[in-house]
Amino acid sequence: MRLETETAIRAVTNAIKIADSREGAETVTSKGGIDLVTHTDILCEDSIRAELTQAFPDYPIVGEERGGTPIAGRPYWLVDPICGTRPYASDVPLYCTNVALVENNTVTLAAVGLGNNGETVYAEQGMRAHVRKNGVDRKIAVTDSSNTLWLGGRGQHSADLVRAAMLSKRWYIWQFSSSIAYPYVAAGRIAGLVHFSEHLSSVHTAAGCFIAAAAGAIVTDIDGRPWNLENRSYVLASTPALHNDLLDLIANSR
Repeated sequence: MRLETETAIRAVTNAIKIADSREGAETVTSKGGIDLVTHTDILCEDSIRAELTQAFPDYPIVGEERGGTPIAGRPYWLVDPICGTRPYASDVPLYCTNVALVENNTVTLAAVGLGNNGETVYAEQGMRAHVRKNGVDRKIAVTDSSNTLWLGGRGQHSADLVRAAMLSKRWYIWQFSSSIAYPYVAAGRIAGLVHFSEHLSSVHTAAGCFIAAAAGAIVTDIDGRPWNLENRSYVLASTPALHNDLLDLIANSR
């Protein structure tokens, strides 16, 4: 395992402990519209930044709360300290911490700490996805044994998609504001997801997309094109058949 992977795992594990402690959770500020930030988001990002910078001082960091800019020719980190701030602020344990490393415009490793359950999900290029809990690592893989889908996003198309999926009575539909659904797909806890919004960025989704792909998921945008860092829409599916069904659902709901 690369040193960068172990560092990313350590960074998200330490940050999720801060989040789970709820230090700073009572200090909530609006970021505009319906978006929130807690003081804990800042504490978590600062903890991650300190860990990553100590190990790799030449790698820039692009974070959800502190910002940052990549430097041409250098690897850089994407950091989302708490994805799911709204449920977190409401003391609902549907949140996660995301870290991904980008090299030559491609994600090469990622780690996600899952809120309030002690698990860290991770992967690096050329290896399968794993989950670490209580110091023990085990492989994870997608499965279509669940009939649960997570659908997320904003706007009319998103609302029409949710309506169509619910009326089909084929799947159980989940909606909550957190990219923790991505590692849930990787671990086989849900069968797939569709997520699109003009507000999405790779800071929120890169780690989850990469880990899900390493676990065997098909990962594309809503038009079926391979996932990349410029995407603002995502379809994750445990099987080719489910992926085709989701693309058809999206097309028919437009």
